[in-house]
Amino acid sequence: MKRIRKSRAARIIGWLLTVAMITPLVCQSLRPQAAFAQSASATGGMQTVVVVDFANKSGVPGELLARTATDAVAVELGNSARFDPLRRDEVDRQARDLNLKKPYDMVAMSKLASALSATGIVTGEIVAVKPGPKTGPKCVSVWLKVSILEASSGQLTSGAAQIGVAYARAGVTDTDELAQEAANNAANLAVKQILQTVLPEGTIISSVGNGRVGTDLGILVNKGSRDGVGEGMQMLVLRDRQRVGKIAVTAVYATDSEAKVLENTLGIRPEDKVRAIFPMPDFPNVAGFKAVTRKTPSNGGSSVAALGKLLVVLLVGGVVVAAVAGGKNSTTTAVVAEATTLNGAAAVRVTYRDNMWGSTTLEHQIWREPDYGYNFQGTPVAALTGFIYTDLASPWSYWDGTKGFRQAATGGSGTNNNGGAGESEVVTPDAGAVPGFTPGNSYNYGVNAIIRRPVSTSTSNNNNNNGTGGTTETEDVSTEPVRSGQVTPVIPSILSSPQDMAVNVDLAKFNPAWNSTRGADVFVVEVSTDRSFKNKTVLVQLPVVYSTAVMTQGVTQNLPASVDLTALDALKRDATFANYVNRVTGSAKPTLYWRIGARNDADRPGPVDWITSSAGNGDRTYRWVYTGIRSFTPADMPPPPP
Repeated sequence: MKRIRKSRAARIIGWLLTVAMITPLVCQSLRPQAAFAQSASATGGMQTVVVVDFANKSGVPGELLARTATDAVAVELGNSARFDPLRRDEVDRQARDLNLKKPYDMVAMSKLASALSATGIVTGEIVAVKPGPKTGPKCVSVWLKVSILEASSGQLTSGAAQIGVAYARAGVTDTDELAQEAANNAANLAVKQILQTVLPEGTIISSVGNGRVGTDLGILVNKGSRDGVGEGMQMLVLRDRQRVGKIAVTAVYATDSEAKVLENTLGIRPEDKVRAIFPMPDFPNVAGFKAVTRKTPSNGGSSVAALGKLLVVLLVGGVVVAAVAGGKNSTTTAVVAEATTLNGAAAVRVTYRDNMWGSTTLEHQIWREPDYGYNFQGTPVAALTGFIYTDLASPWSYWDGTKGFRQAATGGSGTNNNGGAGESEVVTPDAGAVPGFTPGNSYNYGVNAIIRRPVSTSTSNNNNNNGTGGTTETEDVSTEPVRSGQVTPVIPSILSSPQDMAVNVDLAKFNPAWNSTRGADVFVVEVSTDRSFKNKTVLVQLPVVYSTAVMTQGVTQNLPASVDLTALDALKRDATFANYVNRVTGSAKPTLYWRIGARNDADRPGPVDWITSSAGNGDRTYRWVYTGIRSFTPADMPPPPP
């Protein structure tokens, strides 16, 4: 045995046998595990994107080059673990179904992305196609910019600017062929740049002070230098994916940062999300090619800087004086026009308020564009002293010739939207009356103020040639109007089926029918166990349905496919409904309620919010022109499986 132990050959054989026995165990422990959670958890899941055909703005003719760049970017994004680009044929088919025409604007792209359940839109353009320097080998460069936009807001979330270069070689000397290769190279570099960019995102954990624009140290964010936040970085403030403001970082610490408010549209508050604004990069420097860079203003001397500050102060002072004096600036602000209904008819609610210079306002005038836009010699739609006005379609609306706004009465009573009591008799419009709007057409509303300002006059003193006397008079002048966003008043849809108080409705195959209404391009079906539709916890909104007849009244609309209401968790929060679908012995049949919401999706901010009625609410979830509410009871549930 000793001889065997001391034998070198025996020891080697022993070691080999030992290694052979433990190798399977080691390999088993080191074997790669299934990676099905890695990309989803580590990266937050893949982002589904619509890749829109790129534009060729280089001046070099040929759509083939732009098509090459588009397809190359789509392929490179698809090879990553962060993006899932939809197929071209799928996008084109959906665009045809929505009757969208190329080139798409932002509204069309948003509709397309929404219909395809995509969260991002990829756009791009070929900025230039240039030959290389004459002293070197033949080459061609393609200058490509790629942008990734958030589908709901159109906000730039990522992007790249890259130069792809292709050099001539044996068998590849044609300029067009080199340009195609350069476009592919630029696409590859652009996607690499996009994948290397990660923007800091965080949450507002507290707000200090009044949150006014420009206030330092007004916001505390839960991300700091460890998360890539830098001083001066600007961030969007989002609530339910809707933009509510913008901040700029003023101080950065390891785990959090402080910021000031740059924009406060809907009231920044704790729990709002923040996301760094992506700065579109410049083209890089490539040997032999001159890069395009942003122009940076030169930094003059201290005297020039001081002069600039003085001019800014004088300019601001001039604006203030002009506003108080009623010049071309307006004392009116926050003009919002929202589609709504009044007594079942289409209506528009216009809200506004005075800014700090509006203390001398006598009245506000309402203008409707494009048919009755602002004209200092024209006739406004209305003139009133309040801060809310409802415009109607029928039978007409008119100016009474003095300073009163009246609308024709119907059925023996009228409406005075200037805050007074309704008229008791049916009236007819005077000459020059302002007609009401046409339901289904899109409008913008303008609001200006009539303010009273002092006017000083001076007269000579006849008794003393060295002195003058003066009096102060006043004059009434009009400020410039402030415009609202687009609004499209629509008549509420008519519900077809199920009929009101219908019985024996199959919950597993719910597919209501309703009619199109002129001007509405999207609909939403809502179902609830709450007849008021105010309790959001038991309210279901089915996916948006795109109208098949946007400018036609009365065309039947349906869901793309029937819906199984018994599988919806929101309805199961109602105990009666849950007991019924779970076949609890002795459970009663629930009563369900449904309605349809309609709107033109390009309206901003959209119809009056059903839940809050607030004009400043940026959440569009419940901004619809709703029909009346119908109820139904379900059919008997089938017996449970054996």
